[in-house]
Amino acid sequence: MSEIDSSTFEREVRGSTPPGLARAALLFAREIAYPDLRPSEYLAQLDRWVGSVRIHLHSTDTVLTRVGHLSDYLFGTLGLKGNHADYTDPRNSYLNEVMTRRLGLPISLSAIFIEVGARIGLKVDGVGLPGHFIVGVQAEAGRYFFDPFNGGVEVTEDDAAHLVRQSVGPAESFNPTWLNATPPRDIIARMLSNLRNGYVEREMWPEAVAVIERLRQTQPGVLGHVRDLGLAHLRQNARRQAVNLLEDYLARAPDSPDSPMVKEALASVLNNYARWN
Repeated sequence: MSEIDSSTFEREVRGSTPPGLARAALLFAREIAYPDLRPSEYLAQLDRWVGSVRIHLHSTDTVLTRVGHLSDYLFGTLGLKGNHADYTDPRNSYLNEVMTRRLGLPISLSAIFIEVGARIGLKVDGVGLPGHFIVGVQAEAGRYFFDPFNGGVEVTEDDAAHLVRQSVGPAESFNPTWLNATPPRDIIARMLSNLRNGYVEREMWPEAVAVIERLRQTQPGVLGHVRDLGLAHLRQNARRQAVNLLEDYLARAPDSPDSPMVKEALASVLNNYARWN
């Protein structure tokens, strides 16, 4: 058995080195929704994609030429594309499904771009714009940006501002820090957040609970995950777990802006407890 097939998501994200995007994504996919998934098979497929891109590369290629070959293969030959028709489908956030169906979200397609790009020698990172995710590549003349959700097209700063306006509405002004590289652990947390939102929208509470548990493993210091997990347990009538989590949240964040809402939810559960007993 391959090492990755016997590993866990928590081990991947709690390690002393930055987690691998593909490794972490495949591990959370197995633990949340695909118990028979073998991550090693998809990592091997990524290796085959890398090999197919390398066939077209030459030692004299510029960085942008390499990016062109990568985009031609991922979005041309393989046909990877953004799922505009059903954006919130949870399958868009599972790397195994994205690789199989060739459909995904900006962030899952960016993860593939990053994984393959890094293996062909590109200095590539994720860029978490508000409401949209793209990639950055360091080239000879500076840093360039590309949008895997829209076929790998190049993105200027003006384009990035337009993508933000499309996704989250008008902003006062473009913030250059939006183009900073996003660390791998934050990319994984954002992938999980998208997945959580998809399950909450569909009221699939057991799946939402499983996702939020992985968010807590990824970002143990974020108290909002404690609150969200408690509320998700409440929605699936796991009352004891809900009470414990919501009381923990209020004890650790008594003055949070959402504390009145959390207190109301907790009071409702406790009143029902009294009625049942």
